[in-house]
Order: sequence, then structure tokens, then C-alpha cells
Amino acid sequence: MTGYIKNKSGITFPKIVKAQGMVVPYMRGEYQVEKAEDIRNSKVKITRLRRKSVYDEMLNRGSITQEQRDCAERYAILCEKALGKTGDLYARINLMKEGHSGGWEPSAAQHEAYEKLFKIWNEIGRYHRGILNMIVLGNMSTKEISQAMKLNLHYTMGQVLSTFILLEEAIAQVFSK
Repeated sequence: MTGYIKNKSGITFPKIVKAQGMVVPYMRGEYQVEKAEDIRNSKVKITRLRRKSVYDEMLNRGSITQEQRDCAERYAILCEKALGKTGDLYARINLMKEGHSGGWEPSAAQHEAYEKLFKIWNEIGRYHRGILNMIVLGNMSTKEISQAMKLNLHYTMGQVLSTFILLEEAIAQVFSK
């Protein structure tokens, strides 16, 4: 057969990944496709493109409970409200401290978020705050944390679990008031 070209099977991606132009991050495993019911209409199924988070993977493995995962999500939202959608906590604070006018005033929502963050940070302590920021804001796995802190992996796993327990208690205390 002349002129016959054998079709090669290529990699297929979900439509939402192609439409958003997120093929490369999707291939790296940074995003996942999630199908769920629409909030407004339960008969309609919608497809969402979500950023993968380490605490979702920990929940799937059974390392943490659903409540602890929800607390991590609440902490991430609280940081986002306080800092304005940044992953780098300390750089953002320093940037705001040295603004053009020299004085930085937070909005009312930011002020409330900062108050809650400071209460949570005081409750969980400095060491666990660092681990929590690595997990929630840095999206680092336990293995990456143990390599960054130069600690034993099993010890780090225990510290991560205790961090989630402390976070759960701190958020329950802060949001119950």
C-alpha cells in the first residue's frame, strides 16, 4: 500500500486542560481534573482543574483525617486573605513593610485574617509553623521537608502529623470564639 501512513497514538489530555493552556503543568502532575456536581444544579456534572496539594495526597493515603485536611485548607485561605495570594509569606511581609510611602495599612479583612493567623501561630509554635508553611504554602511533601531540614524521614513524618493535630486544635480554638 503506497501512501498509507500509520497513525501514531499520541497523548490525550482532558478538554479543560487544553482549553486553559495548562498541558505542561498537567503533565508535571501539578494539576488534577476533578468531576463533581454543580452546587446550584445537582443534576449537572462539572469538570474542574485543581492544583494538587500535598495534604490531599496525605488524606488519600490515610495519613491525616478529613478534619485536618479541611483545617489545612482553612489555613491556606486565611494566609491568602492576609497576604494577598502569595506563596512566599516572609517576602510579602518584607515587601509591604518597605512600601513607597513607608507605611502600610492592612484592610479590615486583612486585619482580621492577620489576627487569626497570629493566634494560630502562637498556639502551634515556631517550629511547627515552619513545617506547616512548608506543607500548605510551599506544597512540600514529607520527604522534601526532611531533606530541607536535614532530619530523619520517620521523625519528620511524626512532626508533620503532630503539626496537623496542633493546627486542628488551634483552628478549633480560634474559630470557635
